[in-house]
Amino acid sequence: MVTIDLERKTLFVAGHFDDGFGKPSKIAEQVFEAVNPINARYSNGGSFNELFRLLENIEKYNLIFWFADVSNNRPKLVSEIKKRHKECVLVTSKRNRGEYSFHDLLYHALGIKSNMFVEISENENKRYQGRVIDPLGNVFLDYNEDFGLVGKVIGKRADELMGYTRISSEKEGGRIPAPKQEEFIGVIRGYSDLFHELVHSHPEATNRFFGNASFRKGDLIFVTKRNVDKRELDKNAFVAVKPETPICYFGDDKPSIDTPTQVKLYNFYQNVSFMLHSHTYIQDAPFTSRIIPCGALEEADEIIRMLPYEDKKNFFVNLRGHGSLALVDRIEYLKSLPYFARQLPEVVK
Repeated sequence: MVTIDLERKTLFVAGHFDDGFGKPSKIAEQVFEAVNPINARYSNGGSFNELFRLLENIEKYNLIFWFADVSNNRPKLVSEIKKRHKECVLVTSKRNRGEYSFHDLLYHALGIKSNMFVEISENENKRYQGRVIDPLGNVFLDYNEDFGLVGKVIGKRADELMGYTRISSEKEGGRIPAPKQEEFIGVIRGYSDLFHELVHSHPEATNRFFGNASFRKGDLIFVTKRNVDKRELDKNAFVAVKPETPICYFGDDKPSIDTPTQVKLYNFYQNVSFMLHSHTYIQDAPFTSRIIPCGALEEADEIIRMLPYEDKKNFFVNLRGHGSLALVDRIEYLKSLPYFARQLPEVVK
């Protein structure tokens, strides 16, 4: 049921890799010593063939620090890691000489499905500095020359990420068509342009992915499928799931990564019939206390801890460092919500 193995096996890759012996990174040495990872394989510089062999055995590790530097004429193997081992926690790095905006960095991290990354740049004194960021734009450490501190921060956050609970999804059978929900779908589509504007999506993004939506009907919950463009939303964009764990869904399309969280909330709040999740905040809604990544069950636990009333309905919660969730029994309560943009970067206090 939990997709991350409890036994920690760490891979830490850094330095320059080429046709010869490569070159180790002194910065990476400082980071590695501060992270002090458990049961770690450490590789700091070497041949590209060695780097490729590490990729071939990537499924041996559930926590991966991939800071490898390769020339631009070589394939960027980092993009293969989550394709081969989607359950791992991946920490990467990105050198920024001023050519990348903050949104460029986030777009790159989302593209390779990095869970956290270190931006490495130079300050006005020509000294290297690091900034620790996640793909949702949260900054866990702002620009700092102390790479030992950078290592401590990413090590602490990596431990947190490894500790979160994720539930697997399993296909149950053929697709079950969603019942008509024209008013609900109309409300969601009506927010699409607003969400796209508030989230400040990267110009190369091909769809307007602002979160997800779901509704309860009978014994099933219908959740938007992954990466659907909300501007073109219709009832075919919803995937039927059973309100139980592990998550059982019907058809070939997987439901949103947040499905386990929403299923748990539907099971607790029996009067809630609709949910709308966006990557924006709602004015005057209370905030959760922790930054919890998409899909982790602890997000549902945090909401229930804040509002432990099973008959609760028609309420809104801001998910710190993530976005917001509206939980209602009638569609009218979703209309004209006072959404506002998260301030990016959002520096963690």
